[in-house]
Amino acid sequence: MADFDLVLNNSRILDGCGNPWYRGDLGIRDGCIAAIAPPGTLRGHQVLDVGDRYVTPGFIDVHTHSDLSILVNRRAESAVRQGATTHILGNCGMSPTPVQDDRLAEMRDYWGRISEQPEVTWAWHTFGEYLDALQDGGLGINVGSLAGHAALRIAVMGVEDRAPTAAELDAMHRLLVEALEAGAFGLSTGLVYPPGCFADTAEIVALCRVVARYKGLYATHIRGERETILEAVTEAIHIGQEAGVPVQISHNAPKYGALYDATANLRLVEEARAQGQDVTVDNDLHTDLGPPLTGGLPQDVQERPVAEIIALLRNPETRRQIRKEIVRDRRPAFGPVGLLKHGQWQRITLLHAPHSPGVAGQTVAAIAREHGCDPFDAYFDLIVANGHKAEAIFDYIDEENIRILLRHPAVMVCSDGQVSAPYGFLNDPPPYCPCSYGEFPGLLERYVRDEPLLTLEEAVRKMTSSPAQRFGLRDRGVLRPGAWADIVVFDLDRVRDRATGFYPHQYPEGIDYVLVNGVPVVYEGEHTRMLPGQVLRKPVNTPGSP
Repeated sequence: MADFDLVLNNSRILDGCGNPWYRGDLGIRDGCIAAIAPPGTLRGHQVLDVGDRYVTPGFIDVHTHSDLSILVNRRAESAVRQGATTHILGNCGMSPTPVQDDRLAEMRDYWGRISEQPEVTWAWHTFGEYLDALQDGGLGINVGSLAGHAALRIAVMGVEDRAPTAAELDAMHRLLVEALEAGAFGLSTGLVYPPGCFADTAEIVALCRVVARYKGLYATHIRGERETILEAVTEAIHIGQEAGVPVQISHNAPKYGALYDATANLRLVEEARAQGQDVTVDNDLHTDLGPPLTGGLPQDVQERPVAEIIALLRNPETRRQIRKEIVRDRRPAFGPVGLLKHGQWQRITLLHAPHSPGVAGQTVAAIAREHGCDPFDAYFDLIVANGHKAEAIFDYIDEENIRILLRHPAVMVCSDGQVSAPYGFLNDPPPYCPCSYGEFPGLLERYVRDEPLLTLEEAVRKMTSSPAQRFGLRDRGVLRPGAWADIVVFDLDRVRDRATGFYPHQYPEGIDYVLVNGVPVVYEGEHTRMLPGQVLRKPVNTPGSP
């Protein structure tokens, strides 16, 4: 008689907690791990002999931007095929909810082209309705979400560059309470992007005090990643201390122009933790990013309609003012802008520019030489010709900073990517998103097997139990009886991140099986089209409850 729905036998089990692997069988029943036993001892309706491969908890990606892309690709192919079984959405202040009818146009502009896809219906208004929309169509992975500060601001006051009135701040409080009671895990900010960058510290503290009452956390893309990174980390820690809320500092590698390496950031984190404050960090593995060129413009310019941006750049006087503001960096812009500020044009390579033939693959420095103009003018001219469709690869992070962060026990792994696929809208045009396809196998390949920086056990902990603990997912991120059967089976000798080069839309190798809630979603390296994922909602701890 079969005791289990599915048995994985002859496994090298890594429990996710940093313990050494051991051989055994896992018995799965009703979507959960029902038993772990010595090898060859469990029986099931289906038995999968994994042939001494490693079996680990599913990887939990704590920092993603899959909020709308998972509606377009519910199979979550690029995520699950690299072993990610859970995505945390709503990061960098960017959540697609709450939505007010009179601000819907601004929210759609904020999200860009993907907001126009038929799968993105905008049929929700509240956070709870958005989570229901995610669940209703089925999911290839589990998802949980933070409430985005930018979304709260847009819903109440649009993208205006000013402080909220008392009434507007109260309205943001009410929307945040609704999100937390619907299952949001906390609040996120993006303090280098409009409109989040228009908020002062006191505004964020006030909102985080609401989060603290609901026992949530504060995740932040801090207010400065380069010259002012230490001040920005200090602000994040101060917000957590003042509001009484745990702090998660997002993708915290110093970017080009920072005065110190990542040990300085981590020293501030260590000092806070030594004083009893709960602060942790996440980071991805990639040294580059592929945003639109308009992302390098000052924040009060970025948020304008594209026709207005182009008109400003066509005017010689406003062009000079914009250039001056970029270099001045008065309101610190996001990381890649350091390359503009410091004239590192050879580190910016055009990816797409549909109305500027022949520039793809060339650096801004080379384009400027070819046209006999200043690199700033070449950069601005590309925006004038292409608007938001001009995109480039910004090589803006020193890999040594990534290595420093990865070694620290308080740092977990994220992708900073989104659900993608090498076909359809998500590949038209092909964005530069290697992290969306190869983040976790890349860690195993490069920093465990080929250039050992971490033990396998520690690498798996950073991808499983550490993020599960951070987000209160007590029944995920570990292999033990009673936990949900989110499981990855991989061959470490064969693991390879293929999402490299100029066209990174390539699935990895060596990730052979992935189970989500006990259901095989990847089987022998191929997607099964099953959609067993769940929307994870933080249990509501109402004010005054234990």
